[in-house]
Amino acid sequence: MIRVLLLSLFLVACAGDPPKVYKPAPETPDFPVKLSWAHKLTEIGSDKLVRLVPGTNDRFVVVADINGVVSNFDLKTGQLNWEKQFDTKFSAGPVIFDDVVLIGSKTAEVYSVSLATGELHWRQRVSSEVISPPQMQEDRIVAQTNDGKIFGLRAKDGKQVWVYERNVPILSLRGNSTPIIIDDQVVAGFANGKLVSLSVSDGKLNWETTVSLPKGRTELERLVDIDGPLVFKNGLIFASAYRGKVAAIDAISGRIVWAREMSSHLGVVIDDKLLFVTDSDGRIWALNSESGATLWMQDKLSELASTRPALDGDNLVVGDVTGELYWLSKTDGRLLGHLEHDKPSKLSGATYYVDEIENYENQAERKDETSVIFQPNKNNYSIIVTYQNGILASVVPK
Repeated sequence: MIRVLLLSLFLVACAGDPPKVYKPAPETPDFPVKLSWAHKLTEIGSDKLVRLVPGTNDRFVVVADINGVVSNFDLKTGQLNWEKQFDTKFSAGPVIFDDVVLIGSKTAEVYSVSLATGELHWRQRVSSEVISPPQMQEDRIVAQTNDGKIFGLRAKDGKQVWVYERNVPILSLRGNSTPIIIDDQVVAGFANGKLVSLSVSDGKLNWETTVSLPKGRTELERLVDIDGPLVFKNGLIFASAYRGKVAAIDAISGRIVWAREMSSHLGVVIDDKLLFVTDSDGRIWALNSESGATLWMQDKLSELASTRPALDGDNLVVGDVTGELYWLSKTDGRLLGHLEHDKPSKLSGATYYVDEIENYENQAERKDETSVIFQPNKNNYSIIVTYQNGILASVVPK
């Protein structure tokens, strides 16, 4: 059966459509941050069908692009440490685990490369393209593929140890949730609204639970994909489903502790006892993680917010479809300030990425290409921000 892929409305527009018109951005002051560095890396934003989220640790930023290039930058200075070309098209990651970098490809492979040098350790073929970042624990790597399979690979050489398979709906959003490994289990979400727990060692099913049931008459109305990254905190797994629910699930039994109607394909963020989520309309919510009760809701970024929130001390950081970066109070959701797209754009020397790619046809969409495309990546030093027009920027609090 051929799987039909539906792209998120945040990510695509039909060819020939007029340029999108967004509502006016809320007026906020400049937030007190400085730009540490910014690079023009054209190909990180040139394919909207992949999730090439930069990986960071306390020293490095690693970036992969659709043309098979992997680059390692110094986190504080932005200086290029190394760059390697591989004969593939990357689609997920990179993710840093100790001295290993894991990357998934559109050509149905998982790559393991050296963080220090970029040299290839191994690559392992799987069943279809990998569009969620592979995960690793000790001697096991877990990779979820776009055809409904999860692979358990041996970390030292990539050899396949086990595979788990589920049927996928005919129509689904483009993407997979990112699996998480908790002790001796791996938990993953699927396009049919189900969540499963598997043994890390052999892939055997521990439990299965339904986060959201399909509703409606049409296939479009019945989309319930669990697409955003899963989060584990205090014995609970938190998940969100498109056109479905946000839910807390007991990690041992798979029992749903609480669930509430809310559509989000971006996933959730947890901090202490608070859960934060950007819904499909761009509203930002703060929920009680123990009960799911609403603490506050910020709707001034509705139709604009393009990422789930990132935690930044007492604040949240959210990107929008026009390239603005906003800070919100975790306490009450107040908008505190913003960083406009023009500042990292000027520092990097980047224009719209359509100016850099000869075969880009829909010139009318060029103003949309400034969008912040992934959750801002908060680390101990800075916030790494990725823009659709190919800019990678490091933002440092003053």
